[in-house]
Amino acid sequence: MAAGELDPSSGVPLYRQIKDILRTEISDGTADPGTPMTEDRLLERFGVSRAPIRQALKELSSEGYVYRKQGRGTFPVTGPRILRPAHVRTGDLYHYLTESGLHPASIVSDIARVEPPEKMSEVLGIDPAERVLHFTRVISVEGEPLLEARIYIRAPEGFAPTVLELEESGSGFELLERELGIALGRAEHESWATAATAEQSAALGVREGSPLLVIETVFYTTDGQPAGWRSAVHRADQFRYRFVTGR
Repeated sequence: MAAGELDPSSGVPLYRQIKDILRTEISDGTADPGTPMTEDRLLERFGVSRAPIRQALKELSSEGYVYRKQGRGTFPVTGPRILRPAHVRTGDLYHYLTESGLHPASIVSDIARVEPPEKMSEVLGIDPAERVLHFTRVISVEGEPLLEARIYIRAPEGFAPTVLELEESGSGFELLERELGIALGRAEHESWATAATAEQSAALGVREGSPLLVIETVFYTTDGQPAGWRSAVHRADQFRYRFVTGR
């Protein structure tokens, strides 16, 4: 089966195969951003009914890979686009990217026991002299930096993961649960836009002053104890955060 062709015998729904083919072509730059992806063109190309074509385009639109121009059609969005759905649990972004076939890479640095930042002490109500585990993580997708996160975890002194362990796990809290049985229960998020500093522009590969999305998160264990704090800076041109609310 040649690349870009459907395989009716694979058991994978046709809309999913079409979506995967188009997403790959958009991500690797094969798709022409100036040529609309009309239903008629895709019908002729794939030889299927309109239903799987429409479903594939709908999901590509919701994930940020295509956009619609009124009266002109659906167009590819150049460059990688990451949508974090509401169902992705806190700490699972790296695994979600991996399962989505986006080939993320994680680089961890600056592991140390430090006194918590003033804001963390205030938000969590902990002793400013308490030493917490700190490290910095940069996650890239398809070779492009996506976010830089500074993480602080309350954990016993004996919890001392290596750089390799943190990079392979994708989450320090996952290691904490695996090794010590301390599991996260809930997380509270605060988000705002900012302009890239010189340090952030170097880490994320953007120009100084470029728009960034900041998401600060407070973590709590299943029994309600403060577990940690994270400040993550995302490239606004690549990242969208979907959330739901209830009553």
